[in-house]
Amino acid sequence: MAAAVALVLSATTVVLANVDSRSGADYQLHTLLLGSDLSLLAVAVLAAGGLREAVRSWRRHACVLGGLILGATMVPALLVNPSDRGLAALARWAGALALGLALGTSRRDGRRLVVGALAAVTLAHVAVALAQRAVDGTVGLGALGEAGVYEIGGRYASTGLTVHPYVLAAWGAVAGTVLLALGWRSASTSPLVKIAGVVAFAGIGLAMSRAGLVAGVLALAALGVAALRTRNRWSVTTVAAATTALGVGIVLNLAGWMSRAGQEAGSVDALSTGRGALLRQAWPLLRDHLLTGVGPGRYVLALSERPALVALSAQSPRPVHLTPLLLLVEGGLLVLPALILLAVAIVRACLRGGAASLAVTLAMLPFLALDHLAWSYPQGIVLTGVWLGALDLLSQRGDGSEDNSSDEAAAEGRW
Repeated sequence: MAAAVALVLSATTVVLANVDSRSGADYQLHTLLLGSDLSLLAVAVLAAGGLREAVRSWRRHACVLGGLILGATMVPALLVNPSDRGLAALARWAGALALGLALGTSRRDGRRLVVGALAAVTLAHVAVALAQRAVDGTVGLGALGEAGVYEIGGRYASTGLTVHPYVLAAWGAVAGTVLLALGWRSASTSPLVKIAGVVAFAGIGLAMSRAGLVAGVLALAALGVAALRTRNRWSVTTVAAATTALGVGIVLNLAGWMSRAGQEAGSVDALSTGRGALLRQAWPLLRDHLLTGVGPGRYVLALSERPALVALSAQSPRPVHLTPLLLLVEGGLLVLPALILLAVAIVRACLRGGAASLAVTLAMLPFLALDHLAWSYPQGIVLTGVWLGALDLLSQRGDGSEDNSSDEAAAEGRW
């Protein structure tokens, strides 16, 4: 129940307090306490009681435990470079991993509750995004933390109930693929979950995210190949419906997509939206803070203190758009073994979970390679926890490590 509530509250970005008093509106320079943070903290506290059992059955929870180890290796960087932002980041990370653990350990009604909450939030995001597209702007949900106006390609880009269009795209790609994969896993999955998994892909087009488009295409391709190989009509129809939803989202914002393509056709730097310059800023920061990093949550703060590095980019200071490198700069080389261990756990989950796990992984990879939301934004951290928990769940086999109900066993045969 706590995990389901935390998922629902993650769709809000209501700020309860601003811990510091720095000037400017850039979130990366502030330490904000959100309403959803309280629910994440509650889930983390509740999950702590089952941590020993999770470690004992580590094969079932390898991805979540890998994420937990990653968070633990960031603690020395926090001690050397203490900050409210770092403490908030690690607390959110713990709560998100607790959500993932809840998804991987829940059974029957508990799992339906958690997955149902994920589906409900996904449908809410897409519904609000469609309404924003219809009015070409915000729809007056500021009480829930609706974001301001973002223009991409000269056209309004929907945000749903997220803080940025790209977060909406990530939610659509990752949550949509997770819901489709879990829907195929169990024949008794609620129609709400299956519908949410399909319509989630429309959010990618509405957000005009290139990483989201790549993620959606890769995930649907993996699911489509698996569906065709098994010759399951329902699976093929589902993939076709999700592909159609992705196309509808693109068509509704086609003018923006076309305009953006024209603007970015001039040079490599324009095509990458300045990501090369962000990489050139990151390497000196890593070199100068090799062992313990600049501290979790402090990347932009540390960059702002280096005018020579800020001058390398025409953009205002922002995190490097390569999540593993961002974690290395903030945590130092102590983080590297944990990143490798987590990568091994993810590869293992793909090998054990087959096409479903591969599709879920492909849905996240473009955002890890081309964005920073998986670590920098609270909603992105929550989505990362869901992603790791889903990989653990999909990799569990009928060897005593999962609930072997007859409908799940039948559904597994499709893979």
